Amino acid sequence: MLKPMRVPLLLLTSVVLALSAPLMHAQGSDQAEVVRAYELWAGGKAKGAIAILEPLLRTMPRGFTESDLGVGWEVLGSAYQDLEMYDQARKAYTHALEKLRGLPSEQAQYAAAIDNFATLENAQGNRTEAKLLIMKARRIYEAIGDRSGVVITTIDFAVIAYGQKEFKHARQAVAEAMQEVQHATLISDDNLAGLDSVKSALALHDGKAEEAVSAINQAIDLWVHAHGPKYLLLGTGYIQRAQAYAKGKDYVRATADAQHAMAIAEASVGKNTLAYVTAEDTYARILQESGEKQEASRLKKDARSTLASLRGRQCYGCTIDASGFR
Repeated sequence: MLKPMRVPLLLLTSVVLALSAPLMHAQGSDQAEVVRAYELWAGGKAKGAIAILEPLLRTMPRGFTESDLGVGWEVLGSAYQDLEMYDQARKAYTHALEKLRGLPSEQAQYAAAIDNFATLENAQGNRTEAKLLIMKARRIYEAIGDRSGVVITTIDFAVIAYGQKEFKHARQAVAEAMQEVQHATLISDDNLAGLDSVKSALALHDGKAEEAVSAINQAIDLWVHAHGPKYLLLGTGYIQRAQAYAKGKDYVRATADAQHAMAIAEASVGKNTLAYVTAEDTYARILQESGEKQEASRLKKDARSTLASLRGRQCYGCTIDASGFR
């Protein structure tokens, strides 16, 4: 299971660089609270980020610029999205786009907001709309010469193309991203991990299990280094590695990774979520392949029941008009 990247590190630096050191450490600083919320989100604590940002953004925070507000709404949108609160995420991203859209000095941040909105569209199955948004974001990055942003959007495009089984387009995007990485000056661990994740998925699709394991190992190491062991996206890494191990008939390691993915999802967003159900379904498939059919059948039944409940309450198919974000 692949997921596009979300909330590039420029979200944090755009706030941090705007604040003086004394202000950053001043108790009660609203800007510092946004940074703290970002750090909580990045560490896998989406609920903590929401607890800070919801009440803060309902009022006019002290000394906030339109850019600060855009950043705050964007972090809040990502926290909502992690918890699969898609309606709330959509509203938060919309606020972020409205704040950042007319700021010439914040075009990189605006492009990041568009790309993040694209990940929401992808999460809700609107992949064509997601690709349109990603290409809009990429064009902005290209226009301002932000090669790191080009890398991010190219990798996200590869992820969505892979999800649509457009493997040729996914490989082309990976090749383009690898070229851009060589020229970009600010490449984060997240960027490199996202690239390794797609490379791993493509290797597994080609039946190259060892190559897939090697690539996803690099991604996992980078995510842990950047965010710690509780980062939600790590769960997708462990799922990918579990699938690669299972392909090589190493069911002991595959089972351990699937269980690890389930534990991360449960701790981060809870059991009644798509993240957990996806990990549970992967675990069930591995058990089925390894011969434990009775337990696999029980888990599959649980996963199907939870998934049906999730589909009933989520706004799948909701879209925005991408043409508005130029």
